[in-house]
Amino acid sequence: MCYDPVVEHTPHHGEKESGAGRRADLLVALGLALVVFVVDQGIKAIVEASMRAGESITVVPGFLSITYIRNDGGAFGILGGSQLLLLVGSVVAVGVVIWMLLAGQRSRLPTLACGLVLGGAVGNLLDRLTTGEVTDYVHFSFWYVFNAADAAITIGVAALILSTFRMQKD
Repeated sequence: MCYDPVVEHTPHHGEKESGAGRRADLLVALGLALVVFVVDQGIKAIVEASMRAGESITVVPGFLSITYIRNDGGAFGILGGSQLLLLVGSVVAVGVVIWMLLAGQRSRLPTLACGLVLGGAVGNLLDRLTTGEVTDYVHFSFWYVFNAADAAITIGVAALILSTFRMQKD
């Protein structure tokens, strides 16, 4: 369902391309986006309610901590303080993913990938709209602090790239 120009899809037995199958795929993507959004916002609420900004709780010594930070930048803190640019970029990303879901060929992996990206993008967009910052909390010792929305976006984009290579190979 997510737009993939390489994919040619034959409708399943008894379904039309624009019929029930397309709606079902859209519902799957939107359902996954909703799950990502709720999990992301729920964890952020728990972290914000139980920790002070800058506080860190070790989960696996030397490897993983829960570290509460407020990030006014984009991924990896880039573009810090560029709120308007980040807001516009987030809105455009959400719009592009919705367009991909509505206009694309039906294919399972890209549909799921779009659901992940959409849920993560909306979660971080809500933070930016309400507080001007994003709450981050997952901290591997070798990486930047991030959140569930960031992870969903990263996995979704990787899956979209993978699906493009898989389809070109077929």
